[in-house]
Amino acid sequence: MYEKHYRLMIPGPSEMDFPTQLAMAQPMIVHYGDDWGKMNARILAKLQKVFQTEHEMYIIPGSASAAMEASVNSVIEDDTEILVELSGTFGLRFAEIARYSGAKVVPLTVEFGKAVDPEAVRKALKANPKIKAMTLVHNESSTAVMNPAKEIAQVCHEFGVMLICDAVSSMGGVDIRTDEWTLDYCLTGAQKCLQSSPGLGILTLAPNAWKAIDNRKTPIRGWYLNLSNIREYCVKWSDWHGHGPVTAPTALYAGLENSLDTILAEGLEHRFARHILNKNALRSAIRASGLRLFVDDAVASNTVTTIVVPEGLQDKQVIAAMKAQYNTLITGTPGNIGTSVLRIGHMGVTADKNYLIPAVAGFLTICKKLGAKVDVKAGLDAMLQVYDQN
Repeated sequence: MYEKHYRLMIPGPSEMDFPTQLAMAQPMIVHYGDDWGKMNARILAKLQKVFQTEHEMYIIPGSASAAMEASVNSVIEDDTEILVELSGTFGLRFAEIARYSGAKVVPLTVEFGKAVDPEAVRKALKANPKIKAMTLVHNESSTAVMNPAKEIAQVCHEFGVMLICDAVSSMGGVDIRTDEWTLDYCLTGAQKCLQSSPGLGILTLAPNAWKAIDNRKTPIRGWYLNLSNIREYCVKWSDWHGHGPVTAPTALYAGLENSLDTILAEGLEHRFARHILNKNALRSAIRASGLRLFVDDAVASNTVTTIVVPEGLQDKQVIAAMKAQYNTLITGTPGNIGTSVLRIGHMGVTADKNYLIPAVAGFLTICKKLGAKVDVKAGLDAMLQVYDQN
């Protein structure tokens, strides 16, 4: 058994509230039959509301990376060219997935800490007319940059290019209008802003994406991550096993449904505003303390913040001290983004002053104890001022 629970101020997995934990602890739910069919249908309908879409939803047992790979697989045929923005670690993951799927990757290099420029996308598509699809990480959590998905989708559609949008660390915490923005593919996982357990890849496809799949010259390779196969089983087994061809991890579905109920009861507008408020409070604290933020305000994520490691310190020192002294987990960044940064997540449950104030107080205090030049009081005063004004 896991011996100790730490407060999860990381960019996923995020904290689950107690009712969600209880929902997952109920007796085993069978993944077929009338009762299950009703439960599955309820969950998909609630996901449509969070995604702000009327398109059909699909859940793939596995991490969000399963949804990434299934999406890429569905557009790739032999020598298909795909534009992959490389603004961070998860853009690089998309490139890796595409190469393994047999695609010819056209890289769009972006300086780490900067957002993808829609004009750079337009230039790349003009220069490479054979490109069939583009991948975009909406909220690049390795750098804490939020990319302009709406504008990039518009550019892609000018060229008849499909956009696969990874909203793994933003869906449920950021206003993503899947249909209004005409996102061809939009995918996420359950464990971040949806504040449930890891293990579910969630996605939706626009009708034109399905049309392209149906008009492929060759079938999608594979079985498990084959969207055509998943859809076929959802239809032909709709009366008893409508989630797809495999055993559903029903405890994870139960937790997800409870989380979706919580999200919808809060109201999407209020929820999105709450994430912005807590982002602003945290950034104000870091700036006033004398520490340095990694990205500019204009492109800053609403769900995770990157802080440049103070001179003379190492990220592992701060992470270990936060864990030992404050029972709180923060993290560095996966992969090499050229600058040593620390990441604090504020998504779902943790986008709340009751989580952020003690986390920031501990973080600033530890940095000061370790020898960094930090004004702890100024940082906390600035943070409280943001909360007091809202």
